[in-house]
Amino acid sequence: MKDIRIAVVQMCSVVGDTKGNLASIERYVREACARDVDILCFPELSISGYNAGDTSNPVPESLVGESTSQLAELGRETGLTFFAGILERSNSGTVYNTQVIFGPDGIQGCYRKSHVPTTEMETWAQGDDLPVFDHPKARYGIQICYDSHFPEVSTALAELGAEIIFMPHASGGETAAKKKERWLRYVPARAYDNTVYLAICNQVGDNKANNVFAGVSFICDPYGKVIADIQNAGKEEMIITDLSSEVFDESRRVPESFFRHFRRPEIYDQWMKGNSNR
Repeated sequence: MKDIRIAVVQMCSVVGDTKGNLASIERYVREACARDVDILCFPELSISGYNAGDTSNPVPESLVGESTSQLAELGRETGLTFFAGILERSNSGTVYNTQVIFGPDGIQGCYRKSHVPTTEMETWAQGDDLPVFDHPKARYGIQICYDSHFPEVSTALAELGAEIIFMPHASGGETAAKKKERWLRYVPARAYDNTVYLAICNQVGDNKANNVFAGVSFICDPYGKVIADIQNAGKEEMIITDLSSEVFDESRRVPESFFRHFRRPEIYDQWMKGNSNR
């Protein structure tokens, strides 16, 4: 990777107010451009709002629809790579929780949430792909909210070449202090074990659909150290930080501390095959 400036946004996404959500996204995109950000990540379902359990509100959109077309034009205008979340209805009619990537070429790709908990299963389906995306300065992958609980996903993305992992969330149910305490138990480990940069962000505030989010957003270096943190736990905010290619290279210089160098997938495959037969 090369030296790169990234940002994550902690924002409120109101269900039923797509126009207002898009206006907030555009405001942060333009601010990020003014501050020379290379990649900007918005929270899970930041365009449509999060309302698991309700299949009628928000209404799912196609991958190339009114909202994404507006943001695609913003990507072409600004040249910034950014991604935001929609409730997507595919051509087959299946609904997914999708993070859409925008940039100089408009819509540049997408990732569909691959691990869906019971509270969301009747609202959207699980995606089956773990793509890694290319930016001129770095390769990156995305894990949406519940995906972050599965170490295999982070490792798979790193093995596929991801140097940065972004984790957009719409995670409620706790105070900011409790959520941060919990996330700090395992999120830095995803960075440390895989020797990657990692950035996590969350929705914040009342989304007018019986969900209140406490926020919590931060960025870790490849050693698992938090290098950038939110300043206002319960408010909208954008975190911007510079990721150093020198730090990244140094973290992988010693084979023994670049743990993936010693992975033995042939053993893990045997274990997986054995478990699948039980």
